[in-house]
Amino acid sequence: MAKAISQFFVDLGYPLRNIRWSWGARSGGSLLLRTWEDEYVHKERKLIVLDRPELYRPSESFGLDERLVQLKALWGGDIAGYTVIATVKDKDVRPREILGYRDDAVFALNRLRLQSDGTIVADVGDRVSVSTLVEHAKTHRTIRGQGVFPVDDAQRTGLSTDSYKEKIPAIRAWLIEVCGVRSTVTYSDVMNRFALTFYPLRNAMSRLGHDCKDAGEPVITALIVDKETHRCSEGLFDEFNIDDDKLERERCYAHWARKEVGVVSVLSAVAAVEAPIAPPLKPTLSTDDFEQRAARFNQVQTRPEQGQFRDAVFRACGGQCVISGCDVPEALEAAHLRGRDWRQGHNSATDGILLRRDLHTLYDRELLRISGAGEVELSEEVLTYYREFNGAMVPLTNVQTAT
Repeated sequence: MAKAISQFFVDLGYPLRNIRWSWGARSGGSLLLRTWEDEYVHKERKLIVLDRPELYRPSESFGLDERLVQLKALWGGDIAGYTVIATVKDKDVRPREILGYRDDAVFALNRLRLQSDGTIVADVGDRVSVSTLVEHAKTHRTIRGQGVFPVDDAQRTGLSTDSYKEKIPAIRAWLIEVCGVRSTVTYSDVMNRFALTFYPLRNAMSRLGHDCKDAGEPVITALIVDKETHRCSEGLFDEFNIDDDKLERERCYAHWARKEVGVVSVLSAVAAVEAPIAPPLKPTLSTDDFEQRAARFNQVQTRPEQGQFRDAVFRACGGQCVISGCDVPEALEAAHLRGRDWRQGHNSATDGILLRRDLHTLYDRELLRISGAGEVELSEEVLTYYREFNGAMVPLTNVQTAT
């Protein structure tokens, strides 16, 4: 396995929405799934693409919602379905870790079927080399499944497909429960439990904090602390003028005190976060690390003036997509803001923003817009697959030029 599987997806033109929990990705009229070799019956060419949803653990449901949306599309037919089959390090350990995968080819999915035990399987078709995948996808179509899609929408948790705004009530309820045991959670806990990346988490915390202030309550986000320091970020002071986060936590504990609280349920809820640890809210990269990532980003062959523009935008945006928080250099592109043109010399850092490649495409085609206030607005055509970013706030000083 020469490269991470997330990079393999990017190279094929199927960037994962979230490299921590996505199980597949869509690109136009085709879908590429990640599946497991130990769930493939070679003799029957039958592959499990979904176990019974109720068997998945809480942290696995981040990818489950997205997988259900993707499988429903494949079940409906008239779409090209493929899979990368990965081998697992230890099938009994959760979350599963990838030992390796075949990086020279993918496999076509001919049709989805429901088995008597409740699992959904795919009939596996031809092996398709990565060099011919684009051409193959022009003619290949997964056959429509029999009857209606067998998984009811009610079984979707909404953790990976809802926007951060829709998750705020659940985050608030969870933090109130944590108050009951006078505890705290980390930024990574919240990101992993509610399938949030950096910027959506920041926006959710801001909204939740202001809701508390408007209601005359303590700011409950004071319970969210850094894993190492056990203290809140500077945002608590910058946005709410709270300079003593410990005191604010005590105010929270007193305000939301309960006579009887299910301590076990709270601790279980925190322990249920089994996804790989997410990066801290404010990533602390060394200068060498950042320069190495910048060098990877600048390996792309460009015009001289475009190369300078890409480097300037990459550095100005901290090497992260301003919407998704993605920091994989190979998946990022420097996008010119609306009204800016490289031919007219608009090639400074303030002329662009750093976007994940698929988000850049949506931005250029006006399927994704950024309002004058910096809020991400998605068109209905793409809302199903990019809902988590709808309403996110872009941290720009010149957002008025992005519309």
